[in-house]
Amino acid sequence: MANKRRPKKFKPPYKKYVGGIGYVTSSQIIVNGIIVDKSKYLYLQEEDEYERPVIDMMGKLILDSSDYSKQKHEKQNKVSGIANSKLPIELYSMILDYMIDMDNDDNFNMNKPEINTKAKYIDSEYSLVCKDFYLVMLPRLYNTPNLTSRNFKNFIDTLDEDKKLKRNIKKIPDNIVTPKHLASFVKILDLSMIIQSGKNSIISKLLRRCSSSLIEFIAPQTSFGTLSLTTLRSCLNLKSLNLQLVAEKVDLNELFTTLNKFSSLKHVALPRAFFNCELLIENFITGRVKFEGGSVWPPNLVDVTLCGNVTNSFISICFLPTNLKKLSIAYCPLLDDVSIYKILDRCAYTLETIHFGYPLTKLRSDSLDDVLRYCSGTLKELTILVDYISKYFFLDDSHVATNLQTLTLDCSGSLSQLNKLHPDDLTIALVENRFPALKTIYLSAKIGWDLNSDDVQDLISVFEDQDGSIYMTY
Repeated sequence: MANKRRPKKFKPPYKKYVGGIGYVTSSQIIVNGIIVDKSKYLYLQEEDEYERPVIDMMGKLILDSSDYSKQKHEKQNKVSGIANSKLPIELYSMILDYMIDMDNDDNFNMNKPEINTKAKYIDSEYSLVCKDFYLVMLPRLYNTPNLTSRNFKNFIDTLDEDKKLKRNIKKIPDNIVTPKHLASFVKILDLSMIIQSGKNSIISKLLRRCSSSLIEFIAPQTSFGTLSLTTLRSCLNLKSLNLQLVAEKVDLNELFTTLNKFSSLKHVALPRAFFNCELLIENFITGRVKFEGGSVWPPNLVDVTLCGNVTNSFISICFLPTNLKKLSIAYCPLLDDVSIYKILDRCAYTLETIHFGYPLTKLRSDSLDDVLRYCSGTLKELTILVDYISKYFFLDDSHVATNLQTLTLDCSGSLSQLNKLHPDDLTIALVENRFPALKTIYLSAKIGWDLNSDDVQDLISVFEDQDGSIYMTY
């Protein structure tokens, strides 16, 4: 027990310094630059504070009633906001959406708005107009937060304080609506710029707070471990999951057990390093783990990015969905051309975009020559590496792509790949009308073509006759 006989510690009165006046104690207030003692100050009721003047005990006039009438009108104008406006709140919401899009894009077209899921810059001063504007802007401020290493901690603290504050609010179903947490407004969580700024427990807590509304999640480079992967199960409304930046090894068996239950998931990008791939295949064959729909993949998947230690046996046994529209393959050192053609053969009727990235170490210098034989009818965009094709990719008469609109020729830049293709190979394919819908060609500078040479100029002139454009990428 504390010693009650011990003398209490003396606390001097709090003083603060006011510029041009001096030190003021807690028992004094300042009115129009004059120090007034609270004990001599006459307090009035709220209903009469704008009607009568304020007079001290000596009868001296401090504030006239006319001054208070001005303050009354100013206060009423500030509080009213747009409550008395003739325009509906939905119209203000639409105007704010257009203003935010115009701040992020100078060429924004109001008649043709584009859906952009990236974090946008939102001027917080829009929410300072009035209380109604603040309520309208609040979901937009937290919809796609632009998080960096500098503001990440403040973002976490704000969500914690908001939850603690609204947890103590008494719920009266007849009078008030249950307040929403700020975390429920977060739909797109991009943590790609969070580097060495969080722990596994912090990322897991953030996922748990935003699980009810989260639609898209981009994992950070670090601090995404087993705990975060377990918490990911609660994000049942997830539509896009990107794990490409994760540097830590991820349990593939645990990952696919979680993803298989996401019926709304459309896009998934596998991490670059994972383990237990063989355990996943064994559990799928023996039936130890029940997968819905007879497949380890989510049922409504349309966009897949394969990377990491994906094996040939995984591709042969765990088939990809047949409704894929976009396929990206990169950083797959264990994948050969046979497995790639198995994927194309299964998804050829729906694929619209194919992207091959470097490195694919098990492929030969001509392994991807027959890509157009499998998906020539529906393919609209193709990115392919010159390292894994030869001139017969363009010279073979059976390689026809009737709907191909964008072709990107990329290169790793190694010495053996310079001048591997000749501009005339592509020119012959265009003259023979094997790419009738092609409008855009992106050429990597690492291919080694000279833009001022006659061969490249012939290619440009032939392609311009088809209303096409050629761009050089660096």
